[in-house]
Amino acid sequence: MNKNFSPGFRKAALTLVATVAIFTSCTKGYDPGNLLSDRIAILTGQPGSVNWVLNTILVNNAADTSAKGARKVYRPDGTFVDDLGFTGYWTLYSRDSLIESTRSSVNPDAPYFNNHFRIERLDQGRLRLTTTNADKIIRFEYVSNK
Repeated sequence: MNKNFSPGFRKAALTLVATVAIFTSCTKGYDPGNLLSDRIAILTGQPGSVNWVLNTILVNNAADTSAKGARKVYRPDGTFVDDLGFTGYWTLYSRDSLIESTRSSVNPDAPYFNNHFRIERLDQGRLRLTTTNADKIIRFEYVSNK
């Protein structure tokens, strides 16, 4: 600031600038605490339930429809089941990271293995999960069926 201004004026001006900067940079509509719980509610279909119906699997952008129509249900208690014979536990690690610990429901003594998915899309009607296996990028496209 200019040396002609008194130290009191400089202090008041600096305080005013800082206050204006703080109030104009904050958005009141964003609440990061609710973002994860909102995504969990969509994934599980809360307050009801939702069946996620597999539409297609893309392996390196090549469509595989062999499992088309298979249903998966994520329950609020952290478990899931699907029509392909798998059951297990799920965790929403972050807003775009889903981890499933799964095993075959046919053999309850089978060991669990983990699948790490990136959530590319999650809304009331669609779920898109992507994972990488060796050199393959696998994308699962689901639609909701409440």
